[in-house]
Amino acid sequence: MKTTHINRSFWAIMMVVLILPCIFLFSCNKDENKPLFGVWWWDNRLSDEYLDFASENGINEIYYYTSDFSQKNAQFISRADGLGIKVYWLCGDYQWIDDINLFYQEMEKFENFQNNNVVKFAGVHLDVEPHQHPQWDNSREKLIEKYIDFVRQVTEKYDDICFDFDIPFWLEDEISYDGQTKEAYKFVFDYADRVFVMSYRDSAQNMADVAKEELLYAAEIDKTIFLSAETGEEEDIVTYFEEGKSYLNSQLEQLRDIVKEDFGIAIHHIKSWYNLKE
Repeated sequence: MKTTHINRSFWAIMMVVLILPCIFLFSCNKDENKPLFGVWWWDNRLSDEYLDFASENGINEIYYYTSDFSQKNAQFISRADGLGIKVYWLCGDYQWIDDINLFYQEMEKFENFQNNNVVKFAGVHLDVEPHQHPQWDNSREKLIEKYIDFVRQVTEKYDDICFDFDIPFWLEDEISYDGQTKEAYKFVFDYADRVFVMSYRDSAQNMADVAKEELLYAAEIDKTIFLSAETGEEEDIVTYFEEGKSYLNSQLEQLRDIVKEDFGIAIHHIKSWYNLKE
């Protein structure tokens, strides 16, 4: 009897040991003592200098674009991990709204990479923007409904993977879907693990103002939300390109003070941020 008890205890411990890595990999857990701070990484040809810059500026998440899933990805994830940075696979194409199987084909590559490498992506970061669709002006409501359906199908099919979704702050059209009628962004929050609001404005107060409804809803349903800053060369009201790094840093500090709800911050994107004037 004593031997049986020991065997049961041994196997119970082994099950916990085996399960824990899976929980860590596929959950969207965060370090409660470390504010979430991420950056989009659209160019996977960039040197280690950019990774050092990200680390020195407090980045703990990178949304890394790739389409080939070579060993180069594993090397990047390993280097980032050594700096305490999680790496999410960044991808996106508005055509996936029309044909979700195109996305599933990409997911096959992703899952193959995950299954065959010791180092892995922490999750999937989707930048699928229905307003880029050529029929947007004529079929806005229909495309938003198709987008919401895309979000739902993806998260239900791959329920063991952490999925991020980028949305514009103005995605507030009232939409009827699955027997409910409410603002479109609420459906995205309902199905996504985490939502990144493209709150692209060039001051802390304006970033908070354009995302106030999303912040309240995220808190209401206990979902992780990020507010995002633009650093590329865009219309001045949208980006910190004209103001530079010092001003950007001061505004992001203010943003932490202004917003009372729990949230993360993300910067678009690493190359333009790195090249900002001081």
